[in-house]
Amino acid sequence: MNKSGEVIELLLEGRFTFADHESFHRLIDELGNSRPSHCIIDLSSVTYLDSAAVGMLLLMRERLDHGKIVLKGGSPSIKELIRIAKLGTLFEIAD
Repeated sequence: MNKSGEVIELLLEGRFTFADHESFHRLIDELGNSRPSHCIIDLSSVTYLDSAAVGMLLLMRERLDHGKIVLKGGSPSIKELIRIAKLGTLFEIAD
C-alpha cells in the first residue's frame, strides 16, 4: 500500500478470491479509519478475480463512500469481468 497524502494506491497480485476476504476486510477497515479521498486499486498483477473478490470491491466502495475509488490496469480477462459486472458504473476505470 502506497500512501501519498490523501491518495492511497493498492497493488493487488496473483489470485484475488474468497480466500483473501479476511485480510481484505481488515484493509477495508484500516482505509475506512484513515478516510482517504482517493483510492487506486492496481489490478495489473492480478491473474484471477472471482465473484467474491467483486463483492469485496463493492464492500470497499460502500465503506469508503466519502472517497473516489479507481480500478486500474488488469489483464484482458480481468477487464472483461469488470465490463460484464458493470463495475464501470460504480468505479472509475483507468488503464
